[in-house]
Amino acid sequence: MEITSDLTDFQIGKLQHAFGLDYSKKPYRNYYYCSERNNEWEDMCKKEYATINISGDGFIYSGSLKGLRTVFRKNVTRKYFESI
Repeated sequence: MEITSDLTDFQIGKLQHAFGLDYSKKPYRNYYYCSERNNEWEDMCKKEYATINISGDGFIYSGSLKGLRTVFRKNVTRKYFESI
């Protein structure tokens, strides 16, 4: 699989983990919790590979459709993405 040079290997691993792809062949979740801001995730948010939601006790990062297409399959539909 060709992966974009916009992301570091570490960032790609974080995105794969957020989607559950380190445990499964198909994405089954879409979140990554941090108790404080994370520079790697903040960079992915700026590049539109992820989004952030601030909760009362931390930060919840989620991969975007662009992020899923990068680490899973290029032809993922919005409907499939939204069902995760």
